[in-house]
Amino acid sequence: MRDLVFGGVVTVDTAAGPKRVLKFSTAAVTIRDLKMAVPVGPQIQHIDGAPGSTSALRGDRITMYVESLTGTLSGVEGVPLPPVLRLHLTPETVPEWLYDTLGKLDLKLQLGLDDADIDQAGQTGGKLVIPGIHGYGTPR
Repeated sequence: MRDLVFGGVVTVDTAAGPKRVLKFSTAAVTIRDLKMAVPVGPQIQHIDGAPGSTSALRGDRITMYVESLTGTLSGVEGVPLPPVLRLHLTPETVPEWLYDTLGKLDLKLQLGLDDADIDQAGQTGGKLVIPGIHGYGTPR
């Protein structure tokens, strides 16, 4: 995630009703070995990139509304880190004083996460390019 800005905890309207989420904006997202899954009716719809490929989300400022973000911190500002810090962020795990402070500072960071898993409630901006895209459905 390049030029990542944490915008705090916000409430968004979803088809299932209002949800508290983490708000992030970023200039770009690069994803190795992309795998997405979305429940649709009695199935889960999957979209995968080609094995070993890198997908890219680029374009206008991208805003992601995230229910949870889990991953191993692998780099900050382009400096690699040993894989020792596993993060699990939700609106409930981030203290209010922290997101109030960080949200007001508008700091832009470049973060690397390995083995990342994101539950996303919504997104605006950007265009996702998935090399070797493959879609399929499985029962719920």
